[in-house]
Amino acid sequence: MTEQKAPEGQSVEPVVPTETQEQKSTIAYETHRKLLDEKKRVQSQLDQLLKEKQELQEADARKRGDFEALLKSREEELAKERSQRQELSDRITNGMKMSSVLEALGGQVDSKWYKLIDVSEIAINPESNEIDHMTVARVAESLKKQWPEMIRSSAKLPSNAPQGLQGGTGKIAESEWKKMKSIDQRKYGPNDVIWGY
Repeated sequence: MTEQKAPEGQSVEPVVPTETQEQKSTIAYETHRKLLDEKKRVQSQLDQLLKEKQELQEADARKRGDFEALLKSREEELAKERSQRQELSDRITNGMKMSSVLEALGGQVDSKWYKLIDVSEIAINPESNEIDHMTVARVAESLKKQWPEMIRSSAKLPSNAPQGLQGGTGKIAESEWKKMKSIDQRKYGPNDVIWGY
């Protein structure tokens, strides 16, 4: 190695190898777990502090007789809960619609095609909360016409096609082995014969 000399008045900084892009994007599992645990702990503390703050505000409003502030706080809480419940209900309904369309399509549908399935056209009976199978059939038929490559049919062998032995290749059934001459039987070891078959 040759030593680099700097011009007078300047210093040479040592060359430090930089991290590669792959090294920057990965972290140790232990570090990841520690960070997640820390995040959960801080989030629980924040939730606790926000809850205590709300309770203090409600207690203060009760002392002052400010029931309008209490009512407003409760209405905000209720609106938040209703929106979460509605979001969950919508997700469940869309999931039910999607599964009924996939079932109506019959074959295997790869998940990359799910984005093309529009479940908004599927009607739901408001009284029984059941899916209308006529609209499901209509959506499935339009998908079959529009995207025939979406549906993979499972390839099955005809019923009279050879199915092979249970043990795989190189094996012989005991019934076939018994039909052979003793000279030919010696070619097969005890592990090559599927006994009881």
